[in-house]
Amino acid sequence: MSALANQIVQPVMMADNPLVLSEIYQPGVDFAIWQRKLSDELEQNISSLLQQQKTFTFRVILRPEEVSDWLKAQWPASYYGALQADVQKLVTIFADLFDQTHVGMRLELVDRTLCPLFHVDKVMARMVTTYHGPATEWLTEDNINRQALKVRQHEQVVRDPAGLQQASAGEVLLFKGLEWPQEDVKGIVHRSAQATAENRRLLLTLDLV
Repeated sequence: MSALANQIVQPVMMADNPLVLSEIYQPGVDFAIWQRKLSDELEQNISSLLQQQKTFTFRVILRPEEVSDWLKAQWPASYYGALQADVQKLVTIFADLFDQTHVGMRLELVDRTLCPLFHVDKVMARMVTTYHGPATEWLTEDNINRQALKVRQHEQVVRDPAGLQQASAGEVLLFKGLEWPQEDVKGIVHRSAQATAENRRLLLTLDLV
């Protein structure tokens, strides 16, 4: 049964439909996951990009309709049409969800672990997707020692390492952060997956501006 059809509100909502992202507005829902798989064309674009680029970090504020052309300008000698279109689609979804004209976009190809410690985002909301490599790791509420998290005893935050959750490449994650208005949000405890030169990550992060 789809998470959308479940009448019991859970902190984490999952479905293979992008409409699940709108469930983030439900009280008590801290995390929405669009369980999708990347198209063959998009996978081919990503493979080509990884062959031609070692690492990069783009940080920019754009209107949704500007995204594809802006990315094209970064790689004028290459064609990544499917990737550019997908990034623009996700930026558009994020902007529409929160009625924004501009979105803070970070697109990175990394060979190191960005946020190795479990944490909660100090933002209103954030969208993340991993196009390549290991994706975001997160914890269910019953597997978190919140007191250890509060006092930064990082080695004690996870109650049972066997219960660690991990997203899959291509899935779209939408977090409700600690600055979410009109609700006392605990927030999903998560961290970046490990990345190395042999196992790079290509990820997109979207923030409100």
